[in-house]
Amino acid sequence: MPTDTTVTITSHTPRQTEEIGSLLGSMLATGDIIALCGELGTGKTTLVRGMARGIGLEEGEVASPSFTLVNEYAGGGPLAKGPLRLFHIDLYRLADARELIAIDYEEYLTADGAVVIEWADRIPQAIPAEALWIMLRYLTSESREIVLRAEGDRYKMMIEELQRKVYTELSL
Repeated sequence: MPTDTTVTITSHTPRQTEEIGSLLGSMLATGDIIALCGELGTGKTTLVRGMARGIGLEEGEVASPSFTLVNEYAGGGPLAKGPLRLFHIDLYRLADARELIAIDYEEYLTADGAVVIEWADRIPQAIPAEALWIMLRYLTSESREIVLRAEGDRYKMMIEELQRKVYTELSL
């Protein structure tokens, strides 16, 4: 039975949020599912931009897929056999799970890459049982509370390693 674990990290600036994302991105592997939640402007796309940098993408290559619904990026993370693909899905504009069929959602979940889903809480039943849930919350205009909840042993190990790296490499 998978073990659930929750870790909270405070980011004091958007740059720190991106750096946290980069550390997380460096740990991503094919098959990983990251479910992002949070109000508009809390830094979901900033975190994904960092994840993309962590898999080896250049800065500036990530944009919110709000209008396209899905963006695909390819990098070269250390756990990948070759370039790791990152599928960035945005559920903000979808009303319900039936609309996921139009974007071939199931195909992305089983594709050769990691999947990051913004606004995952809009259609939570579409998220696999084992996933890393990340909630971003406003603390101040610049600071964010980042709550990571591991659903499954793989993600428990990831957030424990992330927490260690954040406090040793970023000195938060």
